[in-house]
Amino acid sequence: MASASGERGMPTPLLWAFVIRESAPQSPPVAEAILEIGPSQHAQLLEDAMASGFTLAAGDPPPTTAEVHVHHGLLTELSLVGGHRVWQPAPPAPLSPEWLSAAQTRDSVVVIIVPPGTWPQSLPDTAPADLADVFTTNLQEARTNGLVQHGTARLIAR
Repeated sequence: MASASGERGMPTPLLWAFVIRESAPQSPPVAEAILEIGPSQHAQLLEDAMASGFTLAAGDPPPTTAEVHVHHGLLTELSLVGGHRVWQPAPPAPLSPEWLSAAQTRDSVVVIIVPPGTWPQSLPDTAPADLADVFTTNLQEARTNGLVQHGTARLIAR
């Protein structure tokens, strides 16, 4: 569990998942950052994302004005609306070397925003293998219901 703050706001509950997805043959893998934020800030995050060029998660994610900032192997912020809205995980979210390599190869990250409740409610009590299955099922259901947004963000690594 992490938290975020938009434009000098108070920390908000935030969950991240980092996935490496294989792409077309002979193409490098895609780094994905899946984000769920608490209900009180979800509408604001969606508004910021849509203002940055995010769309419903169907087909290929569009390019956006969003930026994912990484510092020393940690995701430190998601910048939206031309840098006017910043969502910062607190503490910064650790990234695997494999995920970082995929992001750096493409110089970008696919950011997927899911609705509150996509993560299993029993997160701490769920076995890792079961957690992935439940989350995948919940994600597919949210996608089918038109509740997931996505877009390609520029990677800013320091």
